[in-house]
Amino acid sequence: MTANGCFSYKNATVNGFNITNQLQVRVEAIDNNVAKIYTTDENGNPLPMPVNVSLRTGEDVNVPVYNNEFLIVWIESYVLAVGGVDILWLHNQKQQAFSASNGITAFSL
Repeated sequence: MTANGCFSYKNATVNGFNITNQLQVRVEAIDNNVAKIYTTDENGNPLPMPVNVSLRTGEDVNVPVYNNEFLIVWIESYVLAVGGVDILWLHNQKQQAFSASNGITAFSL
């Protein structure tokens, strides 16, 4: 079974993933630009980041653990691995929504 969805830096929703019966990974916004990825037990109690959990950017740059969390920003894509196996992909869609005032028409080339 796979899980798909979206994460927003603009609301207080915490997204979680059950990795094992005793380990969850959660993604939570800190502000409109930064979020944290951290681990908990099945009851939501924070756990130290396991040494076999790693995070890298879409350009294969390792993200260091900071205070038992990974810090992420909206302009990057990420891959979370457990035991060297990729298990979670956070894709930045790198797009902007736009709106125009009345009388302005839009076009694409």
